[in-house]
Amino acid sequence: MVETTTLPAPNLPKFPLARYLKNQPDAVEDRVILHAPQDIAYAAGSSEAQRFNPKTSLDAWLLQSPQGATTIDIPAHFVSGDDPIVLTGPKNAGGLLYVHVGKGANVTVQEKWASGGHVLGIWLMLVIEADAQVNWLSYDSFSADTVLVNRTATLADNAKLNWTLAGFSHNSGLNRVDVRLLGQNAEATVNVGVLASGSQHVSYTTSVTNEGQHTVGHINQRGVITGSAHLLFNGIGHIVKGARGSDAQQENRVLMLSPRAEGDANPILLIDENDVTAGHAASVTRVNADQLYYLMSRGLSATLAKRLVIRGFLEGGLAEIDDQRLKKELFATIDRTLVAEDA
Repeated sequence: MVETTTLPAPNLPKFPLARYLKNQPDAVEDRVILHAPQDIAYAAGSSEAQRFNPKTSLDAWLLQSPQGATTIDIPAHFVSGDDPIVLTGPKNAGGLLYVHVGKGANVTVQEKWASGGHVLGIWLMLVIEADAQVNWLSYDSFSADTVLVNRTATLADNAKLNWTLAGFSHNSGLNRVDVRLLGQNAEATVNVGVLASGSQHVSYTTSVTNEGQHTVGHINQRGVITGSAHLLFNGIGHIVKGARGSDAQQENRVLMLSPRAEGDANPILLIDENDVTAGHAASVTRVNADQLYYLMSRGLSATLAKRLVIRGFLEGGLAEIDDQRLKKELFATIDRTLVAEDA
């Protein structure tokens, strides 16, 4: 097991954490449902919460009310094959989820949440041991009023993580993804695709910290905003002192469809070592009128042309999803949301 330390977090622009932490999370205990082979160890109960050590104010908030806690242990060298491991959140509760991926395992995991309620808190702690490869999809379609999500991952030597987060919820709140590349040659790519609609106010802060030598951390965030929603992207790439030969890259792009929509994209690079490569890009734009005109000149309606532009834009954040049935479901959700906004 890799030892971890706590690194200070940078000040984040327009990140309303203190305001959200004034809310009391729903005190509902339930468990995450696991669909996987019997080789995978599963435990649920309040005693499993002992694995979660609060280090930030958000961590403490997530532990302050009774929460269902679930632990999943994927054995060393386990291979999931064509059938993904599926984790489904409870119907009307948040929860704590600890997942340990053993050395040399090669797994695909789908984590799905559609929970309702008033104020929910979710904390996922993912630990990936040496030489393991993980393809992880987080699919959020919450119907609760407010949701605070904290997803963390640590990677040991030569571990690889390809993480896609699809945010298609109707709640306000915040989402935090924090990946730490602790071992040498560890690699992580985090792709985020978000559709914010109605009067949502939602923020996504994704950070990848290069701590081991020759580590690679990439962030790609794409968001589309309709109605009077407000979407905030913070991307943080941090190469610490001693992480020689490492690479940190990020893109944060927001597309606004309504004159009432608000979007922010804030790239942050913290570089404490010389022998490294790093870069960032960010944009906040409205729908390209030339693209729409071109499609409409080919006989498409304005509504259909706009949907195609949006699909193409979000594809950059969702391209790594191999499950075609799930991808079809995601784009159907996009279409339904756009139809509702146009009504």
